[in-house]
Amino acid sequence: MGWVNKVTPWFAVAVLVLAAVWLGFAIYDTLNNYRNASGWGHAGIWAASLAGTVCMGFVCVRVAMPAKRWPSDGAVRVLTTVGFILAGFAAPMIVLRGQYGVGGLIIALSPLLIFYVRIRRPLIDILPAWCGGTWKPDKSKRRPRRGEEVIKHPPRTWDETSGPSPAQAAPTGGRARKKQAKKKWRSGR
Repeated sequence: MGWVNKVTPWFAVAVLVLAAVWLGFAIYDTLNNYRNASGWGHAGIWAASLAGTVCMGFVCVRVAMPAKRWPSDGAVRVLTTVGFILAGFAAPMIVLRGQYGVGGLIIALSPLLIFYVRIRRPLIDILPAWCGGTWKPDKSKRRPRRGEEVIKHPPRTWDETSGPSPAQAAPTGGRARKKQAKKKWRSGR
């Protein structure tokens, strides 16, 4: 059954490529049939859906070839976010315009459906929470904001002394100093 896990990501890539081709034809058809502002609006929605599909296609390639690690983790996060925004915006607009009916809606929703069915699980550690993952940015690598005061600490090697510590040194004679006790707080003062 291991071959199923190798074939299904490539099948998802093929479905996304076919959806992108269909969306390209929808853009072409819309621009040929409508030469007014409404046509440009339709074409813009189809183009947003096409861009979201292409972004999700690149993320799906990462799932299909995990050993190559292409695109990188950061690129996967960006592509998934952009794909979500564009496909999530375009799908309801396609429903409202109703130009190609249910077929157009299924094609427009295909990147989101494939993401949740096949792409998301292998990338859970890479994706941020808003994309269904568990990745959180490292706060220590954050650049300081403009005007924010930066506290710089000296290296720890500066804290070390060059000779033996005073506690390890042998007493040289005389009476040892008594450690000063803390003053106790008294009530009533």
